[in-house]
Amino acid sequence: MRRAKWRGAITLLVTALLLAITLMLVLGSYRATLYQIKRAQNEIETRQDHWRAEGGLECVYTQFKLADGLPGTLQPCLFTTPVVLTLEPLANGYLVSARSHYLSLSKTILTSGALQPGAMQSSADLYFHSSATFSTPDPGALTADGWQCIALRYRSRFYAAVVDNKGIVHGVPPYADFNNPDGKECINLEGNDHLSSLIGGIGVGRDFVLDPDVSPFEAYFGVPVTEHNTVRDSGEFTVISGSGSPKTVSHCGTKLASEIDAGNTRVWLEGGCEIESSEYNALVDATQTTQGVTILVHDGLMSIMGKPELGASAHPFKGVLFHFNVDYQPTVADWAAFAANAYLNHASSPIENSYRTAASYYQHGAFAVSGGQFFDAKGQAAIFFNSLDFRFNKDVIDESRKPFNTVKWRKGSWNDL
Repeated sequence: MRRAKWRGAITLLVTALLLAITLMLVLGSYRATLYQIKRAQNEIETRQDHWRAEGGLECVYTQFKLADGLPGTLQPCLFTTPVVLTLEPLANGYLVSARSHYLSLSKTILTSGALQPGAMQSSADLYFHSSATFSTPDPGALTADGWQCIALRYRSRFYAAVVDNKGIVHGVPPYADFNNPDGKECINLEGNDHLSSLIGGIGVGRDFVLDPDVSPFEAYFGVPVTEHNTVRDSGEFTVISGSGSPKTVSHCGTKLASEIDAGNTRVWLEGGCEIESSEYNALVDATQTTQGVTILVHDGLMSIMGKPELGASAHPFKGVLFHFNVDYQPTVADWAAFAANAYLNHASSPIENSYRTAASYYQHGAFAVSGGQFFDAKGQAAIFFNSLDFRFNKDVIDESRKPFNTVKWRKGSWNDL
């Protein structure tokens, strides 16, 4: 009897041990299965984040392609799960980053020209004898504190008796699809001021940018200065050559107006150009029926004598003015045949001498520009005698640059087939 009881106890013990071992095996297998399931879920979510981020990169790239360069406003990409997109300007394009949850991807978009923000840009020294008013600056990028507005980007020297950046809330928007639903203004904080308004032209804020590397021609057209003839001979420009010494295009304003009326909206002038007051109305009015004109004066003096005293057109000049000197070096004597000489180089000239003797551009009288103005003439000076009313217009600049813009991924990107 006792032996039978022991056998029963041993049987129960063995059975219990077997059940315990089986349970441990089942639990271990269950844990392994749960781990595998969780790991698979994480891998799926990681791949989903990866593809969402790549989709964000492609979304940004598409916007660049449609805009032929940097879009005025980066539109949010429509994903069920938000993707955070950021742009970082580079020397030859933009670093695009997309983040979905904790996964981030970055690719580089290359553009043919890397035009930095700035309504007016110059490698020449700039002298505003009267006021420099930017009724509409380049809005730049939007931040939590407001827009990083840039009125002027210059290489070396800049002076203005009065500086007035009127911001972007009032007046004409900087481009047609400008999106500013919260009505934010240019940043206006101590130590981070992008809304300058002062007398003396010294100590302006960050909307007037000293940039020793600014190279307007290369940034605008996407080719080195040494290859500028490829732009001239691209077939996009109507070329007018001047004569004499120094080379000058006679009746320049009249010839420009005639070309624009004939549908030639990009004109390259070889030699100097003076637009006289009597030619002002016809030229400015001709630009109104276009999407914006491009006038480039190469290797010569440039002078705009402003509005006529009576019957002046109320329109601004709609387009891009580009003054570009490579081989030409101006002298005071070169101005002798220009009407500007009487105001620039008379005995009691109020223009500071170091600017006056280096001048290759002179602007007289009230003159309004809707578009962009660029000077690439290192070691030379652009002088504005009377008040300037400048209105940045990105649409006009984009239209001007369109034939010269290319957008592509840097080689090695995931879709550069």
